[in-house]
Amino acid sequence: MAAAPSAESEAPPGAAPDAAVDAAAPDALRAALAEHFGFDRFNVGQRDVIDDVMAGRPTVAVMPTGAGKSLCYQLPALLLDGVTVVVSPLIALMKDQVDSLQARGIAADFVNSSQSAGEQRAVLERLADGALKLVYVAPERFRHNAFVRALARARIALFAVDEAHCISRWGHDFRPDYTRLGEVVERLQPPRVLACTATATEEVRADILDALRLPDARIHVHGFLRENLFLEARLCSGDKDREARLRAFLTEGAGKAGAAIVYASTRKRVERYAQAVREMLGDAAVVAYHGGMGDEARRQAQDRFMGGEARVAVATNAFGMGVDRADVRAVVHVDLPRTIEGYYQEVGRAGRDGERAHCLLLFNNIDTRVHEFLIAQSHADPMRVQALWQALRRAGPDGARPWELARALGDDGRKGLDTALRTLMRSGAAWSDPVTEAVRAVAEAPDDAFALGIDFESADMHRRAELDKLERMRRFVFDPRCRHLQVLAYFGEQIEPDGCPGCDRCDPSVEGAMPGLRFEAPTDEEYLLIRKALAGVARAEGRFGLRKVAGMLAGSKAKGVGDTSLVSLSTFGLLKPLGTQGTANLLQLLVNQGLCQISGGRYPLLEISTNGWEVMQGRAKPGFRPPPELMKAPPKSSRSGRGRRARPTVVEVDSADPVVQALRSFRTEEASRRGVPPYVVFNDRTLAAIAAAKPRTEADFVAVHGLGPGRWSSFGQALLDALAEVI
Repeated sequence: MAAAPSAESEAPPGAAPDAAVDAAAPDALRAALAEHFGFDRFNVGQRDVIDDVMAGRPTVAVMPTGAGKSLCYQLPALLLDGVTVVVSPLIALMKDQVDSLQARGIAADFVNSSQSAGEQRAVLERLADGALKLVYVAPERFRHNAFVRALARARIALFAVDEAHCISRWGHDFRPDYTRLGEVVERLQPPRVLACTATATEEVRADILDALRLPDARIHVHGFLRENLFLEARLCSGDKDREARLRAFLTEGAGKAGAAIVYASTRKRVERYAQAVREMLGDAAVVAYHGGMGDEARRQAQDRFMGGEARVAVATNAFGMGVDRADVRAVVHVDLPRTIEGYYQEVGRAGRDGERAHCLLLFNNIDTRVHEFLIAQSHADPMRVQALWQALRRAGPDGARPWELARALGDDGRKGLDTALRTLMRSGAAWSDPVTEAVRAVAEAPDDAFALGIDFESADMHRRAELDKLERMRRFVFDPRCRHLQVLAYFGEQIEPDGCPGCDRCDPSVEGAMPGLRFEAPTDEEYLLIRKALAGVARAEGRFGLRKVAGMLAGSKAKGVGDTSLVSLSTFGLLKPLGTQGTANLLQLLVNQGLCQISGGRYPLLEISTNGWEVMQGRAKPGFRPPPELMKAPPKSSRSGRGRRARPTVVEVDSADPVVQALRSFRTEEASRRGVPPYVVFNDRTLAAIAAAKPRTEADFVAVHGLGPGRWSSFGQALLDALAEVI
């Protein structure tokens, strides 16, 4: 659908002549939304972004996974005269979106390394001929001047950068190829630029504006409140506890119905938990996905999950941006994610159809150690680089193999060696001989590593920023405030929700529920409770973990407490009315507020902090009041939640209904014919709507939510023919 002509004088300053059309004619946007996508309304924030894009204003849209970012460039693409170029980082993501657009009868294609040179040329010819409304390209394409020249010959209406956080070194998914996009924008001079991301904090947003050279861009932060997601986090004693909780969740709890994604932090842990889930649900129900698998194995795993053959995918965070299965009812993290951005992007894979979904995080204090190690491995220690450089210089023109360098560096020679080597080679001061595998120093390079031009200061700033994000993630799981409000505050969305949509902190029916803190001086009773807890921590002398100290304060004689010296302490049973779980919640609160701290390696230990000593001895008062639920053991009877809204219910259909059976058969056959996942034809929510409406005419069909004229032209009559046999 092309935009109608308009007078240039009607356009806002800096906009292209046709930019004012939809800004001045909102009905055209609604009509296009209904015609091409079958929706009668916009999601929160979409309309504001689209209005700015249509008006020719440089725009940054920060919206979470599932909030409809792609519509912010797909809908304008259909209304503008010219082609919309979409930069997208994953081949799977491109294919998924292009399949979906083509299923709606929209002229879209992609250019990436999965195509032959001939296939790429064919797409570029269609682009030059004006036959495409959208073309998706990988950022790597812009390494080639010939490709940029080909784009320059096309009439570009909009240049959209998806997953724009990849442009920032401070983001959680930095990709160097994104950094050249600013030069590309300057060269192509598109009339409109849109950057979209699900995970941009204020620092990352500033990087996006700087890198794309858009200092005056409009910034929209919308939609981070996911009202259909229940967020829950559980502290686990170890992997056996995690597996038991995972089993209960997938077989008896909220994750027993619908598809589920289980995220683990490393390849090894993916394999471990994939095997555990196979033992729970059977081999056919589970796929594993991680970077150590071959391309074909990963493709088959993704296809089995996306096609509905497998119910559960166990994966690293590499399984994400290309995944858009609508009926994912649960996301489970069996390790603490590194950042809140990554966590929220991953839980956003659940409930893409708008129906209720449950997100469970199973963590242990030891989880941060893995991330701290990986962060250290990716940032070279300057003194390690200096020592390695001196060893390389001493090795002479023949160089030395890595193991020889490690030996030359002494007992801890392997520590940080690979990272330091990569740093030297990236600086151009060293190179690796592919034949002998020897690393050699460039002869004319300075003797001092600090004179090689390596930006150690920026690298250290990035390392500290990564550790800070990890600490924020750790605080998130312990913080007693509403989880949804924490996420909104982190991303800077300025809204106040009408009650919690659902989380373990606010729902009294969930074990360990704890409403938010009150940041004001505690009452005398509350102050005494805090001092008693701190006294127990102090008496334990940093020799026990949080759970054991909690058991001691609660008067427990269970194994691990009753068989230790804890039972002889004067603080044993001091907080018995709270119970072990309530006391553990209080201690976690004190850790989060800095009055206690977790230390130690493999077995984390609880200690009182300097500030905690001041409070315990009565020389200072904390600036917070414990939640009321921590002042006494919670009653067993159910209580109403704090301003909770009723959560959406899952759409249910009668599988024995002939209409439902006919719709599922039609969807499967149509998906097979098109070579796309079934949900691309229509998802379960739309299936339920069709079954309820039982359309007999074109008018009936286009009125169904999620269909519309675009779907009618693609398969409408064929669907009516299939339904005519059963209604």
